[in-house]
Amino acid sequence: MKDDAKLQRKEKEFRFRRAEILEQAERIFTAKGFHETTMAEIAGSSGFSTGNLYRFFSGKEELYSAMVMEKVTVMYAQIADAVSRDENVHGKIRALVRSHFDYVENHTDFYRLLIGHESGLRTEGLKKLREHILDEHRKHIDDIEDLLREGIRGKVLRALDPKSMAIALIGIVAYFKYAWIMNPESTSLSEKVDHVLDVYLRGVAKDKEF
Repeated sequence: MKDDAKLQRKEKEFRFRRAEILEQAERIFTAKGFHETTMAEIAGSSGFSTGNLYRFFSGKEELYSAMVMEKVTVMYAQIADAVSRDENVHGKIRALVRSHFDYVENHTDFYRLLIGHESGLRTEGLKKLREHILDEHRKHIDDIEDLLREGIRGKVLRALDPKSMAIALIGIVAYFKYAWIMNPESTSLSEKVDHVLDVYLRGVAKDKEF
């Protein structure tokens, strides 16, 4: 019994210290980028020696991957939770767009790091991370497709291909996020929610036929 309690305490301490390391790693990676960040910097900021840091992560790539994977997983989970709290399809779509924009505004540095990820990190060691990000994105598209299919069944959305509709919606959202991250001081991204919904749900054509 004592051995079990001791193991549980050790496991709890390990998770706590690992979380501290990841928090510091995020701060430094987002400030300096992957290539300019060193394990020694992260160790010092976390209160560890560099040697002790290697007890938790085998190297910088593994540490970076763990940090990004956990943040991406939490990001999509928060968006899904926001969507699930609304009762109707239009409200869910609004919650989807707003939660995407809110996340970027509240995690600007990390999101800037995320969108720049593919341009500079192409080593084989980060292949698992790239696959994880793509898998999470695909699951998110599937969730949006299910939401839009619900709207089609309820006759509040047109009976178009739900996959194409999902891709169109996330495409609009993604570009608005990208444009804002390039110039975050211009205006609040959250103020664009109604604009996105108007373009997506009503279209831009003046007449019904074009």
